[in-house]
Amino acid sequence: MDNTIKKKALSALILACTLIIGACSRGQEPSVPSIVTTATQTSATDTVKPQPAKTPSLHVRPDVPANGDVVILMTGDVHCSFDKGFSYSGVYEIRYQMELKGDTVLLVDDGDAIQGAPIGYFSRGEVIINLMNDLGYDVAIPGEHEFEYGMDRFFEIAQKANFEYICCNLVKDGKQVLKPYTIKEVCGKKIAFVGITTPKAITLAPPEAFQDGTGSFVYGFMGDENGDAIVKAAQDAINAAKAEGANYVVLMGHIGNDPTAAPWTYDTITSRLRGYDVYLDGFSHDTKTAEILNADGKLLQRVPAGTRLNTIGWVRISGKDGAVTAGIYQWLNDFTPEWLFDFENPMTARIKEAKKEGEKYLP
Repeated sequence: MDNTIKKKALSALILACTLIIGACSRGQEPSVPSIVTTATQTSATDTVKPQPAKTPSLHVRPDVPANGDVVILMTGDVHCSFDKGFSYSGVYEIRYQMELKGDTVLLVDDGDAIQGAPIGYFSRGEVIINLMNDLGYDVAIPGEHEFEYGMDRFFEIAQKANFEYICCNLVKDGKQVLKPYTIKEVCGKKIAFVGITTPKAITLAPPEAFQDGTGSFVYGFMGDENGDAIVKAAQDAINAAKAEGANYVVLMGHIGNDPTAAPWTYDTITSRLRGYDVYLDGFSHDTKTAEILNADGKLLQRVPAGTRLNTIGWVRISGKDGAVTAGIYQWLNDFTPEWLFDFENPMTARIKEAKKEGEKYLP
């Protein structure tokens, strides 16, 4: 068989395998980068834009007509495991196969990408953020471990990213640090993403990341006793996004369902919010999809991130009727798709290079 045909066949096979293995999915598919001025401000206009990143994306959308459907693919809690589970190469392949069908795909990350393995630690996130640029992410929120190497380093990493980091509840001296939301306009639809990071970050990341030179905490995550501050910040962001013309709002939270994080678990936050259409959730590493009842009385989908690329979340916005469906794909094999099916794409080669590149950071 011709190598090109073989690669296409194997690419189709991985997508088919992904859809089968993702049987638990629901629906139809089996310095500071951006500073706002006050803690209540949620406008995305009065911000400092990130500088261009050094690493260009390898992603090139195939030249096929768009069918009107928008698909959001979500990774989260990757913890430097870019060569595990689906692997970044598998994420690339799934998106590419969807685009060959005419889908328009946005790629987002739900936090905790740059910590969790020596390659992340010794490069202080450098290797991972470059790979994320290679893959062509559109939006990300910080998890607690984005601050593992200090706040200044997080800002450096955010500057290197080709994508936006957003968070409505990260504050410094009471003022929001990052843009609380961003809007992506695709296929005639304005899709807003609103980010929330768990207040548990204060105790799970090195405390000095959030302190000044005297040891006083100057950064925080609105961690009050009942979650009111986070709910207000998130609702303000949702309202501002809709006022700016957003047709859909995707809530992205690194919050999870761990009871030790109460009162900041996803159910206690999302049930008090109105005006969003789907919820993408990280932090707790689980793979449990669930229906959630928002403050509008609507049943919406909670899409979990899993961990170490054992799960890819998906949201599909129909071009025909605007319906929103969502679920997860799961990879339950011990070997990555590119190893199992012996295929290559631009990310396959880049992952090999990254492993070699990471060696220079090792002691």
